[in-house]
Amino acid sequence: MKRNFLLTLAVSVSFTTASLAQVSTTPETPRNYKPQPKELAPMPGELTDEMIFPVLGQYEFTDKEGNVTPVTITRDSENKGVVWVNGMPDGKFKADLRVSPATYKIPSQKTLQNDIASVEASTETTRGVAASEQNRYSGKSLNGGTLLFDSASNKLYVNVGGKFDEENPTAIFPELMASDSVMYNAAADMEENNAVAKQDMPRKSDKKKEKAAHKGTTYILTKVVEMAAAPVGELQ
Repeated sequence: MKRNFLLTLAVSVSFTTASLAQVSTTPETPRNYKPQPKELAPMPGELTDEMIFPVLGQYEFTDKEGNVTPVTITRDSENKGVVWVNGMPDGKFKADLRVSPATYKIPSQKTLQNDIASVEASTETTRGVAASEQNRYSGKSLNGGTLLFDSASNKLYVNVGGKFDEENPTAIFPELMASDSVMYNAAADMEENNAVAKQDMPRKSDKKKEKAAHKGTTYILTKVVEMAAAPVGELQ
């Protein structure tokens, strides 16, 4: 009797253990469960011409007398790598993109009249087509130059008459190079002290390079940045 009782107890314990082992500890997923869709990031805005070519836009040129003249740079309708500079003292001229995104070479060319002058001249059309074509030119010739836009300072550097340096286009602008050299002035001074003997007897080739780097006339223009208007609700 006692033996049968122990056997029955052992069988019941084994069944209980097996049933507990089959119980899963993970929560059950409802049959009608649908996961929440992930929020998609907003689509980026369409790239504008000024984003791709930051040199495009409106600028202000201040002469020695303090007179401010508006200058506009637009993209050529046929060639995306060519821009037109309108409003400079030398007249309207073109520049070719050499180093992306905003370093241009000004080729040798005969400048056109700025758009304002050409609009006034276009009212006189009684002299025929040949005369109107001749009035398109300002009478000035450019021997080349360099055009560079610095996005950090919103400054446009234009050198007219200097040779374009294919290896280092910024060398023609000592103003731009001076601002970039602030961080390593100490190292430059050390090198200068170690090379005093060499500087006392400069080579002729170095003199020619220095003279060529400062050739021409340099203009520095400021870009006009248009501030976006705030929504009406935020102006309270």
